[in-house]
Amino acid sequence: MTDLTRFLLSNTEETADFPATSRYAGAALNVITDNTGREQVFVRRRFLPQPASAGEVPVLMVREGDRLDLLGAAYYADPSQWWRIADANLVHYPGDLVAEPGRHIALSTGREDV
Repeated sequence: MTDLTRFLLSNTEETADFPATSRYAGAALNVITDNTGREQVFVRRRFLPQPASAGEVPVLMVREGDRLDLLGAAYYADPSQWWRIADANLVHYPGDLVAEPGRHIALSTGREDV
């Protein structure tokens, strides 16, 4: 059996035990057995939610010195929630969101997009 086949057959019904505020809360786990016979457990890939339509989510303008953790603390009362802003803007490099003052970025509206 190839590694790819083993991977595709590795789905489990178990979920990861992350805090409810984590972007991985409730994520499914996969298990694969490596060539030495050892099982490797990992979190299944997390797909980003579809962004809300324009006008449905709050937007903010980036200011000099803004950081995602500070914005997470300001808008979600938790600096570790910065990932909600990254998800709402579908970016590959989250730091790019705050790199240019004057840029308008979307905020996530809640847990429905986790």
